[in-house]
Amino acid sequence: MMLQIFLDGELDSGESWLVQSHLESCRECSRLAEYHGRFTRALRARLGRVTAPDELREEIQSMLSSPSSWGARPNRLLWGTVPVAAAVLVMVALTWTVTSAFTPMVDEVVKQHSTGPRVEMAATDTSAIENWLRSKVDFNVALPRFGKRRLSPMGAGLSRLARHRAAMVSYSGGNRSYSLFVVDAPEVKPPANLCQRVRRYRLCLTERKGYTVVMWRSRGLLYTMVGDAPAAEMVELVAASASGR
Repeated sequence: MMLQIFLDGELDSGESWLVQSHLESCRECSRLAEYHGRFTRALRARLGRVTAPDELREEIQSMLSSPSSWGARPNRLLWGTVPVAAAVLVMVALTWTVTSAFTPMVDEVVKQHSTGPRVEMAATDTSAIENWLRSKVDFNVALPRFGKRRLSPMGAGLSRLARHRAAMVSYSGGNRSYSLFVVDAPEVKPPANLCQRVRRYRLCLTERKGYTVVMWRSRGLLYTMVGDAPAAEMVELVAASASGR
């Protein structure tokens, strides 16, 4: 909440200086602030200038002239007369704490994939990989069935994502390599505008540093696949699989 108030320019000079000092020393908070700032600026540019309707201005003036009536004003003032654009900005602020776990997760899977995830168990049989992973983590890993003509598993390993123990599987297909991460992270909720139902899955798609990232849930677990294939190809691979049994 303090970050939101700071970005809106509503802190006094002393408080603003404290937040700015923290952002300069905290990489994660600085990244979140930059992302939120870009998103808000883009949204405001898209929506254009919002002018409060006469009814809202009159009601606010009435409240200011009669402070005793403030407590009697219904919540209608907030949602009934505020322009849609302003309501959208409020929703962005309210959902920021929910979706903020998404960006660090995406950044981390891309980083691990690009630097070459460590394969601890080399295997090409999906069932054997599942059994090995289940013996290492405290959740039931059920891997997608891509079909060997599409993607072939190369092995598996263990990782950590956002403080969670994660299962990792490396795949190859054509001249491309892919990494699939499975983690029990209920707090990670991708922004709704990045998600769409494709066949039996609700797939969430984004891109980072030249990589495509597809995220979905199956039986309560979060699956994240990253590779350098085009977005349409990645979505088709995941949608055609038989993930989660």
